[in-house]
Amino acid sequence: MAEPVDFLTVPLADGGTRTRLDRLTDGRVMCCLCFGYFARDRLNPVEGGVEDVCVPCARSEAEGTP
Repeated sequence: MAEPVDFLTVPLADGGTRTRLDRLTDGRVMCCLCFGYFARDRLNPVEGGVEDVCVPCARSEAEGTP
């Protein structure tokens, strides 16, 4: 039996909320920069635990390349 998807609801500064699909049924999680879905071992958690960044995006950010 497949696991349900997870949705993440984040409070916004203006008092509203933002909800996004956080995890697919196969366990992949969305990168907050490129919006691709990756296995947990291909992600670098961002401090605070709200968003995750995939390894290629983290490398690009560290190198300063788009």
